[in-house]
Amino acid sequence: MLKTITHGAVTEIKVSRTIMRRPVYFNSFYYVDGLLIDTGPPHVAPEVAELIRRLPIETAAITHQHEDHYGNCSLIQNKLGVPIYAHPGTLAVMAAPPKIQLYRKYMWGDAAPAAGLPLTKTIRTNRYCFEVIHTPGHSHDHVSFFEPDQKWLFCGDFYLGEKLTGFMEGEDIADHLSSLEKIIKKEPLLLFCSLKGKLTDAVERLKRKHSYWWNLGVKIRQLYESGLSANQIRRRLLEGELPFYYLSQLNWGRKHLVDSFIKHRELFI
Repeated sequence: MLKTITHGAVTEIKVSRTIMRRPVYFNSFYYVDGLLIDTGPPHVAPEVAELIRRLPIETAAITHQHEDHYGNCSLIQNKLGVPIYAHPGTLAVMAAPPKIQLYRKYMWGDAAPAAGLPLTKTIRTNRYCFEVIHTPGHSHDHVSFFEPDQKWLFCGDFYLGEKLTGFMEGEDIADHLSSLEKIIKKEPLLLFCSLKGKLTDAVERLKRKHSYWWNLGVKIRQLYESGLSANQIRRRLLEGELPFYYLSQLNWGRKHLVDSFIKHRELFI
């Protein structure tokens, strides 16, 4: 399933796997002034192929290494031959896509190998200039694209929500907090998020997200230093583990979040 939503000069491309014709999980990527930001998951390749026949795409840029973001790079290269830019860590994954968990195969699909070029400090279109900002946390290679005149932030999986209580394996709370602080200083007005779509009041949302994680980190540190285990802390603060942790083959859950907070507990003083 694919549909487009117009936000002034920005087109949101919203996609989902469907079951019995009903969408089960939406995620979005974006088009603005010839630039495609992310390419969507492989399972919507036929719809993306039709879409790019209608969009005058000149360049593509990828936020990070997960298949729901770079999944149609190979298609776009083969159909359009336009340059695709990404962080070096993203390029390495694109060139040799790894084996992924079953839930990711089902929700998004396996990506075909693709090549690209390393990002520079900015990406220019006819009307806009986007700063490339390294925003690790969700993944080490994550980048966001900021248009300083419009105050737009195209942020991939950088935001996702204010009170997240689960991490993918490999997510890092120290990087998350540092990236939030870096972006808050930019004072964006609008977030263009892969999960939530277009969001206003960007700075306040980011501050609340930072505050929630900071306060959670203080509580986790206190409980850990009082002698509680990570499992006991999860039960005390987060009502235990999520069922999805097991459905994801241990790839996403509260364990990874609490473990990262404990690893970086010296931050939360």
